[in-house]
Amino acid sequence: MDKPNVSFTQEIIEKLTSLPHRGATTKNEKIAADYVKTFIQNLGAKPTEQSFKTSITYIYEIWWMLGILLVGLALLPYYTIVGFGIVTGIVLTLFLYFDWRGTFVTSMPPQKESQNIIGTKNEKADAKNRLVLMAHYDSAPVSLLYLPSQVAGFSKSLKFNLFNIFIVQIIAILYVLGIPSSFGIWFRIIYMVYFAAQTIITSLDYFRLGYTNGAADNASGVAVALSTAQKLWQNYIPDWNIEVVITGAEEVGMRGAKYYFKTNHQNWNDENVHLLNFDNVGIGDIKIITKTGSLTQDIYDNDLTKAALETVQTYEKYNDIKTGEWHTGDFDSIYFKRAGLSALTLSAQDENGLIPNLHRPSDTIENVDFTIPERASEFAFDVCMHLIKKVKVD
Repeated sequence: MDKPNVSFTQEIIEKLTSLPHRGATTKNEKIAADYVKTFIQNLGAKPTEQSFKTSITYIYEIWWMLGILLVGLALLPYYTIVGFGIVTGIVLTLFLYFDWRGTFVTSMPPQKESQNIIGTKNEKADAKNRLVLMAHYDSAPVSLLYLPSQVAGFSKSLKFNLFNIFIVQIIAILYVLGIPSSFGIWFRIIYMVYFAAQTIITSLDYFRLGYTNGAADNASGVAVALSTAQKLWQNYIPDWNIEVVITGAEEVGMRGAKYYFKTNHQNWNDENVHLLNFDNVGIGDIKIITKTGSLTQDIYDNDLTKAALETVQTYEKYNDIKTGEWHTGDFDSIYFKRAGLSALTLSAQDENGLIPNLHRPSDTIENVDFTIPERASEFAFDVCMHLIKKVKVD
């Protein structure tokens, strides 16, 4: 990649990480949004802001769910039907929530405003195809759940906790049947202590350390998205509109991407919309993410995925880029994939399939390898051009 793009990519990362953090709905996230607008303007494109309401952090949402669950368990011996209803509702909510589905808890207070920044250039009213380049710019709350030892077994840990949630539902059923037994009585108390402890563990590092600086997650992704957009906008591509969408509140549950999707999906012809997302491309080996999901599996097998795989096969310089999967949380691309759109995320992982420094204080610019986002941008450009040529031929 040529020198101007190298310096542009690094400039974006350095500018975003000059803030101590970019936590969702915070003043720093708003400042970062203004930085992104300036970068888009410097590319000769038009930035627009899309505001939306969101929870401050997923940690408060977990508080709501586990707190209500504890209330339901406490009520079981005294107001059994009420307690059973509460427990059943929260059990269902937890299963939906950790499969990244819509639940009531995402509307619970505290709610504040976040924003997506959308960049467009030379939009064509008659263009049949749309390519969206996406990355989130907010940084994550620090969490003990993302210690390297925890991340490696995150999927198993999540399933273990959801198994315990299922046992809580069994306990509630026993009370309704009038046969709590010693099993039901003692396990009700044990699980109340267990889930209270889980609430504390989930939030401890957030209240001690706040948010990460977010160099790899996801200043690097913003840099790659904008750098790829720069390259594409420099080429006249008939019948295509190229849009860059830098989302807020991704670390709250991909809320910015969801809001962008909901407000635009009804106006799209799904077959002609393609979304390429960038997340954590600051250190490690670039991966084409073909599988995500926690409880249900989401397989990415679409035109954009095929274009990425064919690009690897076409260019020898990309032979080291492999497919990967991710089951610790998910990416902004999930809503688009589930709606049947052509969508894909590029990320970077270490030799163990983990994202280094994820949601930890060590996610700083000193731990970013600038050659990775630069190469990711080069690869993304070639993938997009391959897709464009492929669509034209078809």
